[in-house]
Amino acid sequence: MHHAGSGPVEWWRMSTTGSAQEWTGHLLLVEDDPDVANALEAIAASEGHRTEIASTLAEARAFLDEKVPDLVLLDLTLPDGNGLDLLDEIREIDEVISVIILTAQTDVATVVRGMQHGADNFLPKPIERSLLVKTISRVLREHRNRQHVETYRNVISSRQTSPETSLPKVIGSSQAMDRIREQIIRVAQTDTSVILRGESGTGKGMLAREIHRLSARASGPFVDVNCASIQPQLVESEIFGHEKGAFTGATARKPGLLEVANGGTLFLDEVADLDQQAQAKLLKALEDRTFRRVGGVRILSVDIRLVAATHRDLDAMVASGDFRQDLFYRLNVFPIWIPPLRERPDDLAELVGHFLRTVNPLVGSQVTGVSGRAEELLLQYHWPGNVRELRNVIERAIILARTGKIEVRHLPKNLAPRARRQTLRPLEDVEREHISGVLKATSYNIKRSASILGLSRSTLYAKIKKYGIPVAPRNGS
Repeated sequence: MHHAGSGPVEWWRMSTTGSAQEWTGHLLLVEDDPDVANALEAIAASEGHRTEIASTLAEARAFLDEKVPDLVLLDLTLPDGNGLDLLDEIREIDEVISVIILTAQTDVATVVRGMQHGADNFLPKPIERSLLVKTISRVLREHRNRQHVETYRNVISSRQTSPETSLPKVIGSSQAMDRIREQIIRVAQTDTSVILRGESGTGKGMLAREIHRLSARASGPFVDVNCASIQPQLVESEIFGHEKGAFTGATARKPGLLEVANGGTLFLDEVADLDQQAQAKLLKALEDRTFRRVGGVRILSVDIRLVAATHRDLDAMVASGDFRQDLFYRLNVFPIWIPPLRERPDDLAELVGHFLRTVNPLVGSQVTGVSGRAEELLLQYHWPGNVRELRNVIERAIILARTGKIEVRHLPKNLAPRARRQTLRPLEDVEREHISGVLKATSYNIKRSASILGLSRSTLYAKIKKYGIPVAPRNGS
């Protein structure tokens, strides 16, 4: 077998050699004629593709036993059999591998048989260069879309974002936020790993999305993984995927979120919650840009930008041995510290204004501002839940007020001075009260409440059960 190039395979890099941006990939060329193989390899290499050549079915099978390419260029006439015999085997290996058949046979029966076996396209020999280039580019693009749309579509952004502005959409004019804004602008232009550190609710997820939006990967997927929300025994399966039969209940192959993020950004929120085994496997994947699914033997390659976040003291966790020091160094290339809301009160008015503009249309209200006394309470409050808690409070107040200004009576009781001198309520209490208010305002319409809260219906039901919130029966909810 002939190998073109060396080093880790990097999927879905953007080629800068042409007038238009084209997706490039990892190709396996199954062709027994060395002159044809070398010519096709040269064309593919000129477009930025990495190509490996197999001259027989046996060599192709040996390659596929170890690696999974993006695209197979498959000749039908081979020394040890018909190329169509390999198609079913390719589909067993991975359903999303694309296949282009190369053949001098252009009769209808051959084309139909190839399509029935899962071929994506046919190219007649002799192959015209421009047609080959365009077909490979289109099939790779379709391969990527199929991989990203059909797998975990609920975790991929519903639209491919492109930078609308070169400035981050960071709310706040305090010195701290100005500094963070500048850091985001600088690091977004690189592929450097970033770790966002700060208390829960400070907006780490929003900043991660801004880094992605302003980066060269903006047209790729942004995959948000909350490590704390995944059951420990399923962490590796969720991140790295698994093969059929890898464990009890693994009835089919499942690509992991690492694969879904290919060509884009993987955001690992609460990364400190990963166990030691998952930490070790993640470190290897980051360093080698390759990994294996759980229960798998084939090496998969990935090209991602990693952004991580945590509210925990990673330095202390490294010192205690709870977090790997080598992974900490790998993640901590560019740390961004986000101060709690109580340390930047100058940002509060701007945040409230932002929430008024965004929430009013969602709930059908026309609240114009905040009264002087209500604003005083907002400024005096400690905000243990940070920006997330502020949004919950303002959203609830907007629903209750409907029009005019937010008054003291529209705010939770724990914001009053008397309550503040007592023990501050946990964020869970605020969330419980907020969800209850939204449910009441929508006459307990689960679908509409979930939309207002930015939750899926299943998540809302889970929170209702968790907090023991009484829900009035409503038909069609």
